[in-house]
Amino acid sequence: MSGHDGHHDTDAAGSVLVAPVLVRDYRRLLRLFPYTYRRAHEAEMLGHLVDGARPGQSRPTRAERWDLLRAAAREWLLAPLGSSPRQRRAATGLLLVVLPAVLVVMAARVLAFAAAIVGAMLGPSGHAPLLTTVPTASMWTLWLAAVALTLAGAQRVGLAAAVLAAVAGVGGLAVSLGAGSSYAAYLDAPWVAAVSVYAGVLAARRACRVGPEPWTLRAATLGAMALTVGGFAAATAADAASFGVPWWSGVALSPWTPPAVAAPVVLLLGVALLWRRTRPAVPVLGGLALAGVLSRSAFFWSGTVNVQTADLGNVLELLALAAAATLVLTWVVNRLDELAEVRAAHRARLAAAGGMPGRGGPRPGEPTAV
Repeated sequence: MSGHDGHHDTDAAGSVLVAPVLVRDYRRLLRLFPYTYRRAHEAEMLGHLVDGARPGQSRPTRAERWDLLRAAAREWLLAPLGSSPRQRRAATGLLLVVLPAVLVVMAARVLAFAAAIVGAMLGPSGHAPLLTTVPTASMWTLWLAAVALTLAGAQRVGLAAAVLAAVAGVGGLAVSLGAGSSYAAYLDAPWVAAVSVYAGVLAARRACRVGPEPWTLRAATLGAMALTVGGFAAATAADAASFGVPWWSGVALSPWTPPAVAAPVVLLLGVALLWRRTRPAVPVLGGLALAGVLSRSAFFWSGTVNVQTADLGNVLELLALAAAATLVLTWVVNRLDELAEVRAAHRARLAAAGGMPGRGGPRPGEPTAV
């Protein structure tokens, strides 16, 4: 398919001839990308690949395959944040506020519980490894450090701390499973997933073109964290006092059944879907919310099986359902955004043609001159 002068052969019209098998292989590799990304960029990417092909090339090179595989994996990881730069910037900015506000409550509860256990076992002057006391205590300590460093502007160090927190969380799950506490791992799995998502959002902020937090975003994050911790403490204070236990103990959470928690969560996510600026964050938040609600329910057990019975399979099923919910919500968000874009384009065409109702154009049913 190449000429003797080392350049691409051309036909009589001057068009460059490319081996059909090369184009076929390029198309197969491009199918690895998410559908929404392919629809927007497949023709452009295929054109660049074909234009950059060497004379006589009939198969993609190893470097091309690796680059396309790496780019496809990157797009799949970023897909829950949206399919366009605008969506990803909005989702990343919102998640950097919402995730700390939600996770700080559990972090405070776990660390207070771990400190109480250490104090009861060893006295005020004693100390013990938090990992052996509460498996996820190390994760929450590192996560709080990551949030503090990120808000202070040390983004790289904060990202490193967040990644270490996710690794510590997975290690805590392994410790629980190895010790025979599979149910504890089942309860902790959604929180480990949430901390891992936070680390992923920090890692993706450069790709999503989200810069350092301005002071307004930092103030919003700190205010949201303080508000959620204060609200949780106030909501559980009365029941905790009646039981004679601290607010973080969890004893006062008995009225917070999965159906009672699921109703406001679904309502909030539904409202977020209606607003275009908050819509891109719904897939991630919805997947995590589903995992959190299911981990407190008897979804995986029948009425004759002890709810405390759990194994590694239940943990993996829980995470798989959360991932599936994230993918479904991603599809819903993309379709809603496409519909909004189509409507906006239609309104723009009507306005350009002078056909917008109420702006001098004819209304439906009105006679028009022929």
